Amino acid sequence: MDDSKQNYELAFHINPNLEEAKVTGVKEELEKLVTDHAGVITYSKVPEKTRLSYPINHERSAFFGYIQFSLTDTSKLAEIEEQLRLNNDVMRYLMLKLQTDAERAKAMTKLAAHKERQERRAKKPDAKKPEDGEKIEQQLEEIIGGL
Repeated sequence: MDDSKQNYELAFHINPNLEEAKVTGVKEELEKLVTDHAGVITYSKVPEKTRLSYPINHERSAFFGYIQFSLTDTSKLAEIEEQLRLNNDVMRYLMLKLQTDAERAKAMTKLAAHKERQERRAKKPDAKKPEDGEKIEQQLEEIIGGL
């Protein structure tokens, strides 16, 4: 895979009052929007009707779906989002930038190093050992006894 590609996920809610066939058509329009802007779709989830946690445009449900894709020219992203805003059937959308494999590997390496440091700190002996406390007690008794 080319490292210059950036992966994205477009999650969307479609108007719940549309017929199933129209919902499929809206999803296909969104896929075409991505591919028309040189995006390569890697996965597309069929929208399913779901109950919303809070109303959107006075609706309590919506068809939810998402499309994962990659772009080499990230300037096309603004054009895709502009077209999304103009689509009246899309109630809400969210565009997420996904980590590349290289970014994910780097993050995992940092996490492993952090865990290793924590384990080393946990294994370090405490500065005050029980025998140190006993020595201090003996010294205190000697000092007090010498008064």
